[in-house]
Amino acid sequence: MEYEMRSIADAELEEFRRCQGLAFGNEINPEHLEAGRQVFEADRSLAVFDHGQIVGTAGIFSYEMTVPGEVSVPTAGVTMVSVKPTHRRRGILSGLMRRQLSEVRARGEAVAILWASESVIYGRFGYGVAMQQELLRIPHEYRGLRDDSVLAPGRVRLITQDEARVALPQAHGGMRLLTPGAVGRSEKWWEVRIFRDHPDHRGGFGSNNYLVYEEDGLVRGYLVYRRKGDFQDWIPAGTVLVTECFSEHVRAYAGLWRYVLGLDLVKTVEYGNAGMDEPLLWMLEDARRTERKRLDGIWLRIVDIEKALSARHYGGEGRIVFEVRDNFLNGTGGRFELEASPEGGVCRRTDTAPELVLGPEELANLYLGGGSAGGLARAGRIQGDARALALADRIFGWHVLPHCQEHF
Repeated sequence: MEYEMRSIADAELEEFRRCQGLAFGNEINPEHLEAGRQVFEADRSLAVFDHGQIVGTAGIFSYEMTVPGEVSVPTAGVTMVSVKPTHRRRGILSGLMRRQLSEVRARGEAVAILWASESVIYGRFGYGVAMQQELLRIPHEYRGLRDDSVLAPGRVRLITQDEARVALPQAHGGMRLLTPGAVGRSEKWWEVRIFRDHPDHRGGFGSNNYLVYEEDGLVRGYLVYRRKGDFQDWIPAGTVLVTECFSEHVRAYAGLWRYVLGLDLVKTVEYGNAGMDEPLLWMLEDARRTERKRLDGIWLRIVDIEKALSARHYGGEGRIVFEVRDNFLNGTGGRFELEASPEGGVCRRTDTAPELVLGPEELANLYLGGGSAGGLARAGRIQGDARALALADRIFGWHVLPHCQEHF
């Protein structure tokens, strides 16, 4: 059966979101609908219609994402992907993904990213895990920092929401360029993601607290956290939940975390989206006592290999020829030559025999500097000799692992 597929009008947003809610088991209340409307890009939406009713959805938020070398590239943030339970297993999702990725490429964006609701869904469309993240739970009794931890000479202070509306976006714009995978925020996104702070979105915690670290009168780092107070048999059992932390240097980072770990009446400090090379774990005196849970983070899909690989910088110099076998998106795969250096790279198509053979999933894993060609080869997912694998790891690797703190 053929279905109609098109972008939606503003008046169709509620039905669009309710289809998504049915798939995810979420109720779309007026607050969620209004918050989403502020950042929704109707022209980048796709809906599948069956007899006039929406049965499949997909959307995109237009982002700028950092890639190695403190470079920002236009990126499609894929979101709101769903199929109505009555219409599963009919090829609707595959149709949405193929159409969406084709439109991303036609728009001139080389990369699409998403958070996967299930890890078995998106690999068949060429998405691969571009980064991992950790959930950290630090018990009160083991939150002490090492004696040689960096001392912060600056000033740590809590600021009001009105102050934060000015200070945080200004600081974030430069700081996010230090970390591959971080994305920029528009003014509307700041309002919806950070400052709207509706009680329905707090998960039982209190309102946001905005903490900044200043040196020479300038914000060099900030941290956003919530608190949930509790007592058990008159013993403090509160929880602090850190939702976001950006810093310009180690002094700012240490100053912010020293404050959070020193809060009274707290049993546990949680950081729900820590990076895989999170500095805090090297600062804690007894890091083994921190509960750590590893999860996949952002999934990434390259739709224009030449453009994507020519945009980033590399961990070393070298030339490598590789073949990408892409069975989903026509015109994307092929053989490519990459000339890489710390100053940048040039990627072009070639007829030369490849030294490595891989798929779009594996290329996504390497792209932001957090993957391992050698590890993928040992899993049978990349073909190549030891020299080519070592070269790929040297040039694709980066001194900061990718990390995205933006959920969408």
